[in-house]
Amino acid sequence: MDAASYRTLCRCLDRLTLAGDVADGLDALLESLLDALAAQPEPTRLAVVLTDDGGRPSIRAGRGDPDMGLILDGALSRGGDPLLPRVLRRGAAPVWADADGTVAASRQETAMLAAPVVADGAVVGCFFADTLLGRDAPLAEDVRLTALVAGIVGRMVAVAGRGLRARQEMSRELAYLRSKVSLRYRHVFSTGTSQLLDALRSETDRVALLDGPVVLEGETGTGRTVLARLIHELSPRAVKPFLLAPEAKTEDLAEGLFGGRGPGLLEAADGGSLLFPDAHLLPPAIVVRLVRLLQHGVFVRQDSSRERQVDVRLFFKAPPQGVGPELAAAARVEVVRLPSLRQRREDIPALLEYFLGVGEQRAGRRLGLTAKALKALEVYDWPGNIREMEALVARLSLTATEDRIDIADIPPEILAEGERPPVLPEDAAELRDMERQQVVSALERHGWVQSRAARELGLTLRQIGYRIRKYGLTREDADAPETKE
Repeated sequence: MDAASYRTLCRCLDRLTLAGDVADGLDALLESLLDALAAQPEPTRLAVVLTDDGGRPSIRAGRGDPDMGLILDGALSRGGDPLLPRVLRRGAAPVWADADGTVAASRQETAMLAAPVVADGAVVGCFFADTLLGRDAPLAEDVRLTALVAGIVGRMVAVAGRGLRARQEMSRELAYLRSKVSLRYRHVFSTGTSQLLDALRSETDRVALLDGPVVLEGETGTGRTVLARLIHELSPRAVKPFLLAPEAKTEDLAEGLFGGRGPGLLEAADGGSLLFPDAHLLPPAIVVRLVRLLQHGVFVRQDSSRERQVDVRLFFKAPPQGVGPELAAAARVEVVRLPSLRQRREDIPALLEYFLGVGEQRAGRRLGLTAKALKALEVYDWPGNIREMEALVARLSLTATEDRIDIADIPPEILAEGERPPVLPEDAAELRDMERQQVVSALERHGWVQSRAARELGLTLRQIGYRIRKYGLTREDADAPETKE
């Protein structure tokens, strides 16, 4: 292979590596390939013709001023081996080349070179060039190089097609999973009849029709993440990704969001939504960059000065006091306030009934609450809100000895002072061991991150800290055998 052929192939192969990234933009990829070829002095007329599902040819990319009639005749011509290249002649039938590129035609009578584009074993079109090496180069060399470039085009078509099919399949799977998630958690905002819940439903429907940033204010466990997902799924963005940003104090947060050598979460969520779980704790430098994104729709990756555009709807989880003034003033931010459970106590019985139904499926038995147990749970303040209730009922459905959960089954810290049943001395050691092991197991599952373990157990951070101190727990306890008294 001579130097000119080598340069041509290198230019083409550089474009081939992009095929998987532009599965939904094959035409742009083909245009880029022809740009690389046209940058050399030899070729002046180039074209790529691909057939559609009905077998009809379509010119997908072109350079120079190729003879469209000649090209379409060449794309539709029959005869000879369809897998071999050929020479197109004006006013005469095409001449097919041999497998080694030898062709019974002269350079003077050659109008265009044509080579079949083969993808996944099927001929899907043709690549055309007047010449790739110049009129002074041997015709056989030109034919062979044209066939090699057509092979690269075929590979591009195959890779881009598989990438597109994979994305479509992934989109279908994501849509299915999102619908399952919605069905799983929609009860948070459909179970109950309180006025506050009715107002929240109306606000959700209203905000879903808009497209600006949203601040979700509320206490821990009120369902802010679930509500963000529901708003996303009720909006025109539902077919695009809904992603969760890392926690505000995560190392390399900026690179994870904005990207570095590769794209970050903002680009991954393009067209969809991105939720920030701790908006009030975001570092000032991150806030400044998000404000610019909200105001101008652009951002830059780490260690870069190139501005990039992205279309992402931002959701911010915040405590009841809201986000900082910089974010609040950056754009027209919609604020949705989620009520705590103690603010809508009339919904507590319906939510308990729902979670008991979920517990029945896990425990394989029908479950209920005695009147005393229900009353105790109705007056409890639920500092962990819905998340705490879900975790508590899940525990009770597995640990309660009877199908009717009584006040004796409810953890003492939840009950008012006068409702706590006496614990017999012989039961105390067993209860302590059970509670201690539950705490150790949860801490071990979450790498001893207390906030995550507390969330699983339906406890506040203060409550799990009390138990760690109460039992003198250390990380080594995760590997220690369970003791019996």
